[in-house]
Amino acid sequence: MSRYLKFIIFMTLIIIIAIPFVGSYSVQSVDDLAYLVAIGIDIGDKNNMKVTFEFTRPNYSGEGAATEVSPTIINSVEASSIDSAITLMNTHISKEINLSHCKVIVFSEKFASQGISEQIYSLMNRSQIRPDTNVIVSKCPAEDFIENSQPSLENLVAKYYDIAPISSDYTGYVPNATLGDFFDRLNCETCHPTAMLGSINIDSPSTSSSSMDSSFAFEKDSQITAGSSSIESTNASEMIGTAVFYWDTFVGELNAQETLYHLLIRDEIESCNITIPSSYNTNKGLDLFLYNEKKPKIDIQIVNGSPFVHLTLNLEGRILSVDSDSQYDSEEKLNELSTAASKHINAAVTNYLYKTSRELKTDIDGLGKHALTLFLTEPDFESYDWLRKYRDATFDVNVNVNVKSAFLLGGDS
Repeated sequence: MSRYLKFIIFMTLIIIIAIPFVGSYSVQSVDDLAYLVAIGIDIGDKNNMKVTFEFTRPNYSGEGAATEVSPTIINSVEASSIDSAITLMNTHISKEINLSHCKVIVFSEKFASQGISEQIYSLMNRSQIRPDTNVIVSKCPAEDFIENSQPSLENLVAKYYDIAPISSDYTGYVPNATLGDFFDRLNCETCHPTAMLGSINIDSPSTSSSSMDSSFAFEKDSQITAGSSSIESTNASEMIGTAVFYWDTFVGELNAQETLYHLLIRDEIESCNITIPSSYNTNKGLDLFLYNEKKPKIDIQIVNGSPFVHLTLNLEGRILSVDSDSQYDSEEKLNELSTAASKHINAAVTNYLYKTSRELKTDIDGLGKHALTLFLTEPDFESYDWLRKYRDATFDVNVNVNVKSAFLLGGDS
């Protein structure tokens, strides 16, 4: 091979290797960017919307006491759209806004009641926004929710926003609702969107436990929603419950217990605690640790043109509230408890499902996907209009609870 040919091949390889790196010398410094961690959207006074931006404070070193919370900067602007709000904020601050670290999008309840599809599409169209950004509907103004977000066990508010929704895995009191999921459900023929329900926990005078009516505590716990919990704390934002949408419009909410049943049906919860009435002490509830023993079984029939839903939940559990007076120390008593728990949860799940169909008129559990096999073609399913017919659905619920024992004090562990 001649020297000339070797030179040509060598230069060609150099050019091929260099092409991908052309232009990479232009790198924007992190000091030129303003990192956004939360966006709040309210109804504006002078324009379509009021958008609140929460930024991490630049050059924060984290020095000082371990309990010190990393400071943030909160600014608001009124604009006709999210894009124009970002542009206006860019002219107000000295740095370019970067959305790659945004953790939550907060819509006020009033704004969400008008429909939020335009805002969801605008956010999804921005490459910097991640699909796993959480979506929250706040019962209070979104600006107030963000201003009162005070993490008590985290120094970084961004980490607090990132970790708080994960509690859905072990409490079931809040769904893990993301921007990507919301967008997908806006274009879904078998389900409706949901979001986390947020509010501000306003302090009330502390009440001693002796002055509280202890009867039917399990019924009181089931009514907990964002802003109504009795947690003693400073005024701070909290997330409890589910915001329910009909397409892009907020139409209602689920309390903590209803959210738990929603996640059980969707099989999106690892474990949960449920309080049922005790057969031995009417003034006390009995706490059970439960989890899905099998995946929920869902069968759909069309009866007289309306959906007939058969739902079977197989739950396994352990007793949590064990004391010296506990009577559940034999197989016979455990069987009685299993039957009582099955009956109690069966009635609660049935009430929840009828609430979604009759009151909220939304299929947030995705039951429609189980009806797809009843239709030969996709146009047949679309013409049936499942999401509209769901409001006439009837339900046959069968909950089987198998309570084994307490964790350590009885039987197998």
